[in-house]
Amino acid sequence: MVVDALLNLSALAFAGLIAVCILGGSAKGALGIGIPLVAVPLTAQFMELPAVIALLAVPIFATNIGQAMEGGGTLAALRRLWPMLLAIAVGTAAGIHVLISIDRNLLNAVVGTVLVLLAVWLLCQPRISLSRSAERWAGPPIGLSAGILGGISGMFGPPLIAYLIGLGLGPDAFVKHISILFVAASATLLVALGGAGSLSWADLAVSAVALIPIQLGVVIGRWLRGRCPPDVFRALVLCALAFGGLDMLRRAAL
Repeated sequence: MVVDALLNLSALAFAGLIAVCILGGSAKGALGIGIPLVAVPLTAQFMELPAVIALLAVPIFATNIGQAMEGGGTLAALRRLWPMLLAIAVGTAAGIHVLISIDRNLLNAVVGTVLVLLAVWLLCQPRISLSRSAERWAGPPIGLSAGILGGISGMFGPPLIAYLIGLGLGPDAFVKHISILFVAASATLLVALGGAGSLSWADLAVSAVALIPIQLGVVIGRWLRGRCPPDVFRALVLCALAFGGLDMLRRAAL
């Protein structure tokens, strides 16, 4: 799927695709915002959404596995998160089924709407607060919804970020927990795409190669972090997200 989509691109579109991967990595390096949030809507300008998700599957997994394992407390985090991890796996598998089977115009409309809503949500930065008792019942449905959203669009982050912020985790614990959740989600994404016949070994290799421009972008983003005001860069990212969503809605209406 990915290989076929790339072979149909013009040289200009291929160059644009590489630039988008670099931009997604730059957002990750500068703001810590997940690569899919930026790369999915912009990459969808060049490829069908299922091919986009397959292309980004390996980078999503690889860019989080190191943070999931670093430091101590991994086993404790796994014990705390296991109900959410199971729910994410189920939701991701369901989301992949929707991604593959749904009408493309309807898929663009759904994901475009989600992207615009996410841009508004991130702009407003709503805060929630969850007690330890609320965590027991809130975790699995949040994980399920994040899995479905991620399976359809590759963007698992917003529900999980809001949930973990609500738990009041410290910075190190937050990075540890969100990275573990992302690793589980992206691993399920890879398995589900492969099981559905939508990710061949050649596609997997191409997805791995996509790590190169993305990692270049991460380096650039870290450099920009000390030179570009965070609010300005964040505003640019939100504009790109909203633009991608609106364009997908436009294409769905054609």
